[in-house]
Amino acid sequence: MMNVFCLVGQIKEMPQLRSIPSGEKVCNVLLEVERPYANADGVYELDTFQIEVWRGLAETLCSTMKTGSWITVKGRISSRAYHKDDKVYYNSVFVAEHIGFIHTA
Repeated sequence: MMNVFCLVGQIKEMPQLRSIPSGEKVCNVLLEVERPYANADGVYELDTFQIEVWRGLAETLCSTMKTGSWITVKGRISSRAYHKDDKVYYNSVFVAEHIGFIHTA
């Protein structure tokens, strides 16, 4: 079995570096990725993905990239569960393992 995603896109908002209680650095970056086909109006729509970036990779990303920068991201999708109102909800998180810095805006 394999759990891998690979995206190429532009940073939509400036990522903010933060520390969790253990001291590890983390940031979330919004990445806009163009779809590979045009819609009925001939427009290539964009999908936006929230990518979770950890430790040194997060520090490098936040110190070198900005809104509009182009990056490649390869990573894994993590499934997380949480409880609310006696129900279990699941969400998926895109966790970066490798980032390629293509162009700084």
